[in-house]
Amino acid sequence: MKNKEKFAKEIFDIACRGDSIAITIANNEIVPCESIECGKCIFKVKEYEECSGKIKKWCESEYVEKPKLTITSKEKKFLDLLLPKYKYIARDYNTGKLSLYKDKPFKYRTRSWISQSKDFAYELPYEPFDVEFDFITWIDEEPWSIEDLKKLEVKE
Repeated sequence: MKNKEKFAKEIFDIACRGDSIAITIANNEIVPCESIECGKCIFKVKEYEECSGKIKKWCESEYVEKPKLTITSKEKKFLDLLLPKYKYIARDYNTGKLSLYKDKPFKYRTRSWISQSKDFAYELPYEPFDVEFDFITWIDEEPWSIEDLKKLEVKE
């Protein structure tokens, strides 16, 4: 079964409203394109590129059941305790550690994430917090929004 067949109703409903589809990175939900920022969509493209080619390719691809992302109750508590100034979290290739960022970071020389702000990232020491966020990896194309992580289902 192709994605367009599996999600025909959602695609049809959005198209009938005159909008294009988008799929959220956080939970793979199909939503109207105008309802989310480009950076939060799996079809995100570079500036001035069209995403219609990626949408068409996704529609024609075979549907694959993706596990729903969840966070632990410890991870949820940790996110809730963060100062509001921290907006993003990412894992470095060099150290494998997670870092918090005030501004959206980008990959630098295929080894680490860096932010344009004068304030550098805060690297998380593991022992005091005991949080893993195993699904956050170096191969992620974008850093994770802390706001989006807070919306994930909590597992015990």
